Amino acid sequence: MRFNQAFVSEASGTRDRILDAAERLFAEQGFYVTTLRAITQAADANLAAVNYHFGSKQALVIAVFQRRLDELSADRLARLDQAHARHDPPVLEDVLDAFVYPAMALMGEREAGGHRFMQLLMRAYADHDEALHGAISQEYGHVMRRFAQAVEQAVRGETGATQAPKSDEIRQYLDFLVGALTYTMADANLKNPRATASSLVTFAAAGIRSLPPTTLNIQPTQETAS
Repeated sequence: MRFNQAFVSEASGTRDRILDAAERLFAEQGFYVTTLRAITQAADANLAAVNYHFGSKQALVIAVFQRRLDELSADRLARLDQAHARHDPPVLEDVLDAFVYPAMALMGEREAGGHRFMQLLMRAYADHDEALHGAISQEYGHVMRRFAQAVEQAVRGETGATQAPKSDEIRQYLDFLVGALTYTMADANLKNPRATASSLVTFAAAGIRSLPPTTLNIQPTQETAS
């Protein structure tokens, strides 16, 4: 049993070292330029360890993103649940803040590599890696759908039960918000993540409220119909 526990601990440590080295080198050099050999040298590991833990370089790239995005998504959804608990329907600014601030808070985690991960996201956008974009979209699309639904509920609460922008317009504005958020966080000299997040939320909320509402086809419940 002790041998097994030691083996698991060592394997986990090797995996984390590979992820740390890959994240740093991908952020500094890019996905295509960085070789597995450079990563294993930086991680004090061997190529067999990469194959054992990840299977391929592309799988390693995805795993680097998953390690950060899993935590980020969990924090965002927890804050979204709190926004729903405070108000029903939720307040638009609360919904947007639940999306923006957890990412912005990474900027305060210098030692944990938050800023480095933002550099990585910028590279992912710039490289137009369709396979990577598709994998991330498939893995975390449910998070974007939850937020788009919450935005729609918030706007309906302001404008009327059957009035809200079209769903595809809301998703487009959330995509704009992702771009603005990523670009903002790429600034290594960002001093106040909380204040910057609030400004970005105000900006995004104004844009969403400017969208023309459309009448939604909401079926009445049996109680309402009677």
